Formats: sequence, C-alpha cells, structure tokens
Amino acid sequence: VLCAAAFHIVTLREERHLATVLGAPYKDYVARVPRFFPNPRLYRDQAEVTFTPRIFNHTLRDGLVFLVSIPFFELIESGQESGVIPVLFWLY
Repeated sequence: VLCAAAFHIVTLREERHLATVLGAPYKDYVARVPRFFPNPRLYRDQAEVTFTPRIFNHTLRDGLVFLVSIPFFELIESGQESGVIPVLFWLY
C-alpha cells in the first residue's frame, strides 16, 4: 500500500512536469493512454518503425543484465545445495 501511494504521488508530479514541458501533445497522450494498467485494445501497429541503433543497443544491454543474472543465481543455489557455498540466511 505504501509503494502504491508513493507511486501515485510520483506519477502526479511527473505528469504536472511533463504537461508544462511538452504542452498539448502530452495532454492528448494522457487523455488516450491509461496511467498504469495497459489496455491492449488501444495498441496500434506501425507499418514502419524508425529507431536509433545506439539507443536500441543500450536498452538491450540494460535488459541483458537480468538474463545474465539467472545462471549466476542458479550457480549460487547449486553451490549452496552441494555445501560448497555457505547459506547465510533463508528467505523461504
């Protein structure tokens, strides 16, 4: 509940800031797009998409951090189960 309240406050502040910086196009966007839960019926596909490879690669690297962490944590778990790595505390 605390996180939801904090998220709501931050969202309202960001919306105010973006409305002053971006003006009418942002206000039109806010009127069409849900704030938190996506609405799949609003999705419109584009015939062609243009993007900057540098930004795409940066985003890809950001996401790969999470994928690379999976084998790392599996290795730790395997080491703990075999007794090679000590278990400091249990979460579940």
